[in-house]
Parts: sequence; structure tokens; C-alpha cells
Amino acid sequence: MAETVLIGEIYTELLEKPLEKLGINAIPVPGNGFVDPRLSGHGDLSVLHMGGKILWLAPHLRRSRFAERLNSMGFALDYPDILQSAAYPGDAQLNVCICGKYAICNKSIVPTEIVSNLTDSGFEILDCRQGYAKCSVCVVTEGAIITADRGVEAAARKAGLDVLLIEPGYIALDGFDCGFIGGSSFRISRSKLAFTGSLDVHPSKKDILHFLKAHEVEAVYLTKRPIFDIGSGIPIIEK
Repeated sequence: MAETVLIGEIYTELLEKPLEKLGINAIPVPGNGFVDPRLSGHGDLSVLHMGGKILWLAPHLRRSRFAERLNSMGFALDYPDILQSAAYPGDAQLNVCICGKYAICNKSIVPTEIVSNLTDSGFEILDCRQGYAKCSVCVVTEGAIITADRGVEAAARKAGLDVLLIEPGYIALDGFDCGFIGGSSFRISRSKLAFTGSLDVHPSKKDILHFLKAHEVEAVYLTKRPIFDIGSGIPIIEK
């Protein structure tokens, strides 16, 4: 079960109490002033957790109180040599989805030092055109994902992952037509998957719940709102 999760600071007021009820501590990720203001609160544009105590942080977080807090918790922090920007793909360099032994990403966008570090750490890179890989992928188990992106689906299926392809859209993201399923969900235990809100508005709801049941995973809804994209939650400590 997750004990500590990183959440964009603009969403902590809304999600902190629901997470506390589950016994999960939320640490706010500072806003990123280098990306589109509408996405500045999305933690997955500023933090990449590679598992264990290893975290890559966007350069603007160097010497921040956030970084100091993570350091005091025993995390090894690294910072890629990048300059983020508001225009895609200048905001997506850390948007890598870790799923078991796989790292799903667009290798042409992710910094070389991160790709090398992933490979050296034993991850198999699943290259895809989607730069917002973390946003686009809901990790159900280490061998199963949900996505609306056909390129991600193809790469994951080729690697042997079980994939549910859902209808795109129907996920709120302020300032945009829609958000992503990965940005609106995150695993809180091996058998529980948190969604930011209800799936009632999503046409793939039945398929999603059936897929979760097939993998013995329970959906947990953090709010009563329709599902919305927060740039995901990033579990960093388990009980």
C-alpha cells in the first residue's frame, strides 16, 4: 500500500483528505513555471520516479524546499541537463511511464542521460511517438495497462503487455479539450487503483471496470467529480 504520494500542489487541497482517509500522505510538488501555465501543476512534468529511492527532478527544483524534503527522506535526486518550455515536447522530457520492467516513452524527447540510466537499471525501453507517455498510460499491474493511444497500445502489445484501448477524451483538463487516463489515475497498492473522480461520464467505464476485475484490481474514487487529469499521482513510499 502506498504511504506517500507526490501530487501537484494545486491539487493537494482537493485530494489530500481523501488520500489521508486511505492512510496515504500527500506531498505537494511545486508548480513548474517553465511549462504551459495550464500544466504547471502536473507533477509528472517535473518528477520521474524510477522506483526505490531514485528520483529525477526538473532542474528548476534544484535547491528547492521540495528537493530538501526528499533528500531528508533518503531519496537520491538527479537533475537532467534540460531547459523546459511551454511548447510540446519541451515540457515532456520527464514524462516516462514505468510499468514493471518496462519504461514507456518517446526516446527522442527523453534526455539521453535518463534513457541510459533506465537501460543501466534494467528497464526495457518501449519507444512510442507519444511524448506524454506517463499521462497517456494507466498502469493497472506490472503486466497490464489502459490507454487511449494506439501507438502506445501497439508498443505495449508487442512487448507482451495486456492492453485495454479505451475511447479518447471524456477526462477533464482545464484549458484543454480533454485530459488523459494516466494523468487521472495512479496505483495505491497492488490491488487498488485510484481515480481522481467518477468514471460515470466515460463511455469505456464498463470496459475499464471489467479489465480491472480481470486483473483483480479495485477502483478507488478520490472525489465525486467526473474524472479529471492532474498529471497523475506519484507514489514514492510503500508501507
